[in-house]
Amino acid sequence: MHVPYPISKLNHHQPGDLARLARALLTIVDDPHPPLRMAFGSDTVAGIKAKNAFVAEELAKWRDLAISTDYPVEALSA
Repeated sequence: MHVPYPISKLNHHQPGDLARLARALLTIVDDPHPPLRMAFGSDTVAGIKAKNAFVAEELAKWRDLAISTDYPVEALSA
């Protein structure tokens, strides 16, 4: 896995507030339909947005090749 900067540089410099995280966790625990995955912190949300944008761009570029491996529609209905 590529890490763009040493993790040690983040130590004690995280933007998150642990008390706010605890309250947020309690909100999820009390919800009848909690999320399957939950990102906490603006840094995490930004990282996920960047990753999703990269994946969407790459998928758009290679979509035709990716779906070209399916059986022909006629073969599926036979």
